[in-house]
Amino acid sequence: MKEIVRPDDSKGRRVYELLTARIAPFASEGESVIFDRIVNAPVDEETVGLVAECLVDEDAQTRRAGLFVFAGLQDESPERLRPFRPLEPKVRALLLDDDPAVRCDALMAFAYFDPADLHEALGEFLTDPFGRNRLQAVRILDAEQNRHNLPTLLTLGVDPYHEGNPEDAREWLVVREAARGAIERTAELSFPAPLAVEEIEGVPCIYHAWDPLWHWAARHGVGGRG
Repeated sequence: MKEIVRPDDSKGRRVYELLTARIAPFASEGESVIFDRIVNAPVDEETVGLVAECLVDEDAQTRRAGLFVFAGLQDESPERLRPFRPLEPKVRALLLDDDPAVRCDALMAFAYFDPADLHEALGEFLTDPFGRNRLQAVRILDAEQNRHNLPTLLTLGVDPYHEGNPEDAREWLVVREAARGAIERTAELSFPAPLAVEEIEGVPCIYHAWDPLWHWAARHGVGGRG
């Protein structure tokens, strides 16, 4: 999500409007609040309080707005994160939200706390039936650039969840290709010859890329987790 999605009705609208009004002078473009600009906004008690209200609102879009603003305010410094530390339990609870989009944004926000059980949460999201949630988990693993993640990423080369979910016809391909790219960057792997690219459902995919990837994994003793 690159910008905040406005609630559809009056539910959650008040706290949503208050939060966006705090952020808009620093992050708006027209009527939209842009994620990459939110970090320009200051962190104060009122902003933290409004984020906290959003996280427990009954409206899913309002909960997403709270997660979106929290993540946007972070700049990797402890000083920006510290005021939000008391909200970690609320963010953790949203990992189990009924709305899949809320779960996706909650995982992004949860990762900022660098919790000890982050990889347990990632493991759950890698089997989430919604492709965007699996993709969020892959992106976090990719950002870590940790070779211990290679077996997990290799397993996503064959993403089976699309088979039972006709609404996910394109996103399983996005997940697969994101995992492939993460493997290349994490392992600093480059193939000895160019590979043919085939567009499937609008997604550029490397044709039979997983054959050479699995051959590389076998040579280096990296096994996928089934």
